[in-house]
Amino acid sequence: MKKIKLTYSLIGTLFISLAVSFFRLADFGTDPYTMFNLGFSGFLNMEFGVFIMISSLAALILIYFADRSMIGIGTLINIFLVGNLSDVTVSTYLNLFGTPDNLILRVVFSILGILSLSMGAALYIEAKEGVAPYDALPIIVTDKLDGRFSFRVVRVVLDTAFALIGFLLGATLGVNTILTAFFLGPLIQFFRDVFQKDLNTKELKYATKK
Repeated sequence: MKKIKLTYSLIGTLFISLAVSFFRLADFGTDPYTMFNLGFSGFLNMEFGVFIMISSLAALILIYFADRSMIGIGTLINIFLVGNLSDVTVSTYLNLFGTPDNLILRVVFSILGILSLSMGAALYIEAKEGVAPYDALPIIVTDKLDGRFSFRVVRVVLDTAFALIGFLLGATLGVNTILTAFFLGPLIQFFRDVFQKDLNTKELKYATKK
């Protein structure tokens, strides 16, 4: 069962990396956290992959003191894989096909980005092998507020705040930013419910075999 959860966590992280790449190629704005990191990396003249590791490690310290149970192998995989793999993916695509100018293709990239991001986050949250630092924040805040606000509401508030910071630092604000800021939380919750049922089924089968 441990291998299944680690696989879920790894696949979730790969989905996140693909989502970031899709958003960057679509150029209709990115999800709030990517926008935050793109804004800061541009402001500091740093590689996106390098800065997202720095910001994630900083968030990791906060999470360690708030709820260290959220940290696991999946957290480390996310920190060191997402930004760097996205840089490689985007660079490879641009070298092979050039900048995507076709409107339909950019819309398709946007849709794939939203779906990949929500499914990826849901996968490694439910795997419980460590959550990406940013995705851990709304979970921790929701718990600290003793359920006064739902995960969906907390996620929307945090996404909006991070998007605003990224915009003020020069990152592109687009339709994808708006969509992810207001709908990513509900989508993640939807896929969490789906994957939780799937994991529960696998756990039951695993227990029966034992």
